[in-house]
Amino acid sequence: MKKNDLLTLVLILTVFWACLSSSSLFAQSSDENTSKSVDLSLHLRPAYHTQFGGTPMEFESGGFKFDHIVIDLGGQLTPKLSYRYLQRLNKVSPIFTKENLPSTIDYAYLIYAFNERFSMTAGKQALSIGGFEYNKYPVNVYDYSGISNLISCYLTGVQVAFTPTQNQEFSFQIVNNRMGTWREAIGIPQIGLQLEAPTLPLYYSIGWNSNYLDNALQLRYAANITSPAKGKTLIMVSGGQKWESGPFSIYIDAFYQHSEIDYLGGIRNLTISPQNVVENVNYFSLLGEANYRFQPQWNILLKCFYDDFSTYKSSIFLDKGNCLTSWNFQAGIEFYPNKDDNLHLFLIATSANYLKPTVAFIATPDNSFRISAGFIYRVPVLSLHRRTSPDFR
Repeated sequence: MKKNDLLTLVLILTVFWACLSSSSLFAQSSDENTSKSVDLSLHLRPAYHTQFGGTPMEFESGGFKFDHIVIDLGGQLTPKLSYRYLQRLNKVSPIFTKENLPSTIDYAYLIYAFNERFSMTAGKQALSIGGFEYNKYPVNVYDYSGISNLISCYLTGVQVAFTPTQNQEFSFQIVNNRMGTWREAIGIPQIGLQLEAPTLPLYYSIGWNSNYLDNALQLRYAANITSPAKGKTLIMVSGGQKWESGPFSIYIDAFYQHSEIDYLGGIRNLTISPQNVVENVNYFSLLGEANYRFQPQWNILLKCFYDDFSTYKSSIFLDKGNCLTSWNFQAGIEFYPNKDDNLHLFLIATSANYLKPTVAFIATPDNSFRISAGFIYRVPVLSLHRRTSPDFR
């Protein structure tokens, strides 16, 4: 076993033992009854999209489309053990060799609560990233900002969470940094560029979530580090602040990634040779979203996000400079016909505007404008909750 492999194994076992020693894992619950539950729901988002593009702006296409069909299964096996499985049904994906799973499966994990303060999540889960856009239920996000849209966010691994108080949570996570092969993740190195696959293709992440003022002020921060290639480093920091008071809420998120290899592919896919490796990249996204539920059945949504992708140093393939700058604006209205929020209708307008890059051999996406009308419906298929004796199987 190599030194790095041994250090990672020791780290995982140490964290697990620390949680185990502070819990009563093998002790029988003092409660005479245990609970089991199953909750199954189907999430639908069909819409009619009208697309405009180019300069000057012209009508391009229109039609109906299912943006999302998601099956979501979760529940409790015991008071300490819960599970979650989530899969997108309207996408086709191969089985990726690294995890032996398709990308259509977002969640497939177990959570064990050692006690009120420590818990561990094991399986396919969301990469720990700060902010509020990234952590919203994906069906409810009409358009993601640059980094959130590019990153492979559902990966297999383990996470330990520590909750010292009701309003504070700290987490440490180790997950794979890719689902497929190394070449699929970074591209093909150009002649003269010597790269090797990392011995430990893992993300190491820390997170901090906190709430204040009776949950009116919420903070979500995270930091990640990984090795996209042997001897190369990727660092990402992200965070968000949200204020929620009565019918009004607003959040502001920021994401920054500095990497010696373009692991997101956002710059690589804009080059004349998107199959080739791109080095020395910075990604930055800043966004804000405001919602105003001015009536119990009506909500107004306003969103703006700014993306800046650049190379911080010249390489064999690209010069130093700006590769993409975009401003995106979104406005819409939502109608909730029922007392619950399971169903709502929406009308959303989205504008994407791109500035010309300073780096040569980089394509500029066309400006675009889209109007979308549809509905989001969470169909509660099954909900079973049962109190049983401890020896129930």
